[in-house]
Amino acid sequence: MCGRTTASTVAVLLSGAVVGAVVVLLATEPAAYGATAWALLWGSGLMGAFLAGFCARGLSPRSAGARRTAEDPADGAADGVGPMDAAEAAAKAAGRTGAQPNKMNAVRPGRNSAVLGMLAVAVCLGLFGGLWVLWPDDEVERRPESKAPTAPERPAKSTAAWQVPATGNRYDEGPGAWGLGDVVVRGRVDGLFAYRARDGAVRWSLPAPDREAVCAMSPGAEQGVGLIAYGKHDKPCATLVAVRISDGKALWQRPLTGDGLVEGGLAVGGFTAVAAEGSVLRARSTETGEQRWQRVLAKNCEARAVDATATRTLLVEQCGANARLVALDTRTGKEQWIRVLPIESKTTAAVVSVAPVVIAVSEDDPRGTRALLGFDDRGAPAATVPLSGPAGDLVVPEVISSGTGTEGRPLVLGNQLVTLAEQDDLVPDVVVAHSLKDGRKLWEYKAQSLAAYSLARERDGRIGVLADNGAGLVILLDAHGTERGRIEPDDGKGAALSIRPELIPVTGGHVVVNHMSMSGEPGVFGLR
Repeated sequence: MCGRTTASTVAVLLSGAVVGAVVVLLATEPAAYGATAWALLWGSGLMGAFLAGFCARGLSPRSAGARRTAEDPADGAADGVGPMDAAEAAAKAAGRTGAQPNKMNAVRPGRNSAVLGMLAVAVCLGLFGGLWVLWPDDEVERRPESKAPTAPERPAKSTAAWQVPATGNRYDEGPGAWGLGDVVVRGRVDGLFAYRARDGAVRWSLPAPDREAVCAMSPGAEQGVGLIAYGKHDKPCATLVAVRISDGKALWQRPLTGDGLVEGGLAVGGFTAVAAEGSVLRARSTETGEQRWQRVLAKNCEARAVDATATRTLLVEQCGANARLVALDTRTGKEQWIRVLPIESKTTAAVVSVAPVVIAVSEDDPRGTRALLGFDDRGAPAATVPLSGPAGDLVVPEVISSGTGTEGRPLVLGNQLVTLAEQDDLVPDVVVAHSLKDGRKLWEYKAQSLAAYSLARERDGRIGVLADNGAGLVILLDAHGTERGRIEPDDGKGAALSIRPELIPVTGGHVVVNHMSMSGEPGVFGLR
């Protein structure tokens, strides 16, 4: 009896284990998980199989313990009756002796199997729970560093597919550039010039009026419209123009009030154009130029920086020796919140990001605040990153850097603030990321023997770093600062970088705009 019972149980368990192991093997790949995950998956599969086997054993009919006939000689007894189960034997013995069977000691058919099944279930559930607790967390910040990081992709060879020669006078400084779809727009003092990103063909141009220069451009273009301003030599930047990117048409033109446009005081958010005109912050429709709202600054207050999205406008204003950050509804001008800044002297400022909120400030007081400041959605301070510190001298917008030649706009990726920094040389040689939750340093990437000049958000979410290897090298980083590829021009087929280049990702490649020509560097070129 025991032999058959043991054999059937072992057969069920072994068959279940084999099936479970095969299922796990087919469903997973060792290379996709690593040794620890592979071992856990194998263990989980085997335990699941044993659980199935025990359950099957516990729920199956007990044929080995059923009454057999007298015709079975192998199991027959001396009296010609087949083997009896424990309950029948106890009853028979009680009948012979006249004693009553002990109900507490009587074993019901199938109870041993049920108990074993329940114990198997409890043990396996406990083991599964332990595996669940010990399984590695998916959160990025808790994931252990890999001892053998994935090697970066092999450099993709590219060429300067097209170039636009330098124009104008030496040291002429362009006011900005926009990239939208397959069009790249370069701002020059003599107007706007748009090129097809694929081959550099001129799409359109918008010359500045006679004896006037383009003195300001909005940081970006939205809904197909960008903003520029014109001004005469030694005169205020006093004429605002909305430009349609698709064809270069000037949609409308408006004179600016007061002393004209404040430096860093022009932005477009959704369908709203926002301009700081002296002591007034004014919003207009980007389609018609019609005024939507205005905010008159308090007496003795000046606008220091402005930027906007479709739903929020940020204004940094200074009143005497103090400064504050104001958040407004872009559509209505309604005040959302105000935050007093840690400023006690005259300051310069720039808005780095509207959502999440990040600004850069630099006081005249040498012991004052010189930092990138992050705030939560309600204006509460969240992070302070010094412009000079253990991470090096951070690269910030031109109004903050005071013409050092290393101006640049930091990137905000989720809760990370990514900037270039100068550590070992007098040029940026490090990419560093800080947390916008508490300001702590998250990671850094050092471009060995290279100067890095511009950061850009790639279309696939990676970080593009424009570095100078003599021909415009693009280094691709992931969100953890790990190099994931390079786009390196073939020898002799690149183009020279000036001191203020800007990297603009486009479909199928990149465009580089040299905002200042030092030694005849091309004004614009495309990398493919």
